[in-house]
Amino acid sequence: MDQRSLMSLIVTILFVFTALLLIAVVLVQQPKTAGGLFSGTGQSLLGTSGKSFWTKFTTILAAFFMALCLLMAALPKYQAPKSSVADIIDKQQQAAQPPAQAPASSAGPSVHSQTAGDAINPNTTGVKKTNSVPAGDPSK
Repeated sequence: MDQRSLMSLIVTILFVFTALLLIAVVLVQQPKTAGGLFSGTGQSLLGTSGKSFWTKFTTILAAFFMALCLLMAALPKYQAPKSSVADIIDKQQQAAQPPAQAPASSAGPSVHSQTAGDAINPNTTGVKKTNSVPAGDPSK
């Protein structure tokens, strides 16, 4: 296991542990009031925060959880790209194909296509002869 995947594994384990711990800490706390979002005790209006240990711990844990979220989002950018299934199949197909033959060099003998008549007469140079009527009198 390389260093990057080990780091990714450690961050993922920390992320899951922090999420579970955050859920547990929120459930342990006593509800302040049943009033709503902006309702609170008079202490917070007068300047004393009245934050308990659990409230401070929840805030710190939530900030750590958000930092881990950002870190997990940035990790794939720094990891080596993994090949997909399509890339693996392409590599296997390319390995299975025989290598292409090199084209004939100009120094070697030239090869002409021959027909059955050309094989009998070696004086032909691969030019195919056709029987055509001269353009003039269409009756012939």
